Amino acid sequence: MKKRIAAIACAAALMLALPTLAWAAPSPSGNNETGNVGGITVTVKAENGTVSAPVASDKPAKTVPEGVTPLMSFVVDGTGTNVTFSFNVGSQYANHAFTVYVEYGNGEAGENITGVVASDGTLTFTAPSLSIFSVVIGDVVSSSTANTGSTSPQTGIDLGTVAGATVVTAIAAGAVFVALRKKVTE
Repeated sequence: MKKRIAAIACAAALMLALPTLAWAAPSPSGNNETGNVGGITVTVKAENGTVSAPVASDKPAKTVPEGVTPLMSFVVDGTGTNVTFSFNVGSQYANHAFTVYVEYGNGEAGENITGVVASDGTLTFTAPSLSIFSVVIGDVVSSSTANTGSTSPQTGIDLGTVAGATVVTAIAAGAVFVALRKKVTE
């Protein structure tokens, strides 16, 4: 009978020592699309409305200065507003300034968007509406103003208690094992 109780205690200790799941917060609402533009995966997320997947454009935005060659140009259609673009241009462009030249669907010049490529090569910007976008990479920006990259979202779950309970349970299972071992050798 004692062996059964010890076996059940050991099984319970092992079960409690299993890792637990951490549920992440749900994704914010909005429309997401992903497309391949010249070998670069571009993710587009609209806060409101809809967006289509980005498509490479054979012509740059009209606002690109003469003699400047964009790294990439793409078109996104839809009714989305406050649209966020995110893609990785490669770590060779880390901490470089970028300018996104914008041309609206009706041919009007939009406001240029500027920023700094993150240290991991990720380029992120937000546009008020959809149009033709041409991305131009500039010079390296000093490290004091460089974007440090993206951060992981917080889930709001603290697993410190679970980790502590797992350690205590593992110690208890070890103590039961040692006690049974001594009992068998006696």
